[in-house]
Amino acid sequence: MTTKKRQNPQRFEAVPGETYENAGGGRFLCTDSWDRSATMVNVVSGWKCTAHGLVRYEDGTIEWDYSTGGFFTDLETLKHRQRSMMNAMLCCAI
Repeated sequence: MTTKKRQNPQRFEAVPGETYENAGGGRFLCTDSWDRSATMVNVVSGWKCTAHGLVRYEDGTIEWDYSTGGFFTDLETLKHRQRSMMNAMLCCAI
């Protein structure tokens, strides 16, 4: 079985508040961003790290060169889920 290789990685600035799909798996919420680095939180596990050297592929997935300062946090995951539920409720109310 052959896997399709992701193509044309482009450096980019992540947008705080946006959620991105990682090319290696997982969805990450950006909570802060600067100079092609960002604070990213895995929305399922709560793993929070600083991602350095962000790239985005043609398919929209992202990766980074390396990360630092990783740890698990339930608070950030909870905040993201609360924001997602509030957004869904607001969309339905319109």
